[in-house]
Amino acid sequence: MMAVQPPSSFPLPYPRPRPDCEQCMRLEGMGRAARAAHDRSGETDARVLLRHHYREVHENRATPGRPGC
Repeated sequence: MMAVQPPSSFPLPYPRPRPDCEQCMRLEGMGRAARAAHDRSGETDARVLLRHHYREVHENRATPGRPGC
């Protein structure tokens, strides 16, 4: 039986929120609040949401004709 190897970039990099994007700042605030409350699940959720938002909006994968933020 083969052992499962984590991705080479594990843990996944945490994207830097863009200060000009309200959604980035909201998700970053959620993560900070969860971290302060020692809510690791909430912190992880905020990171996943920020990573998804960042990929969809800020890495040129936004829907054509739809502005970034």
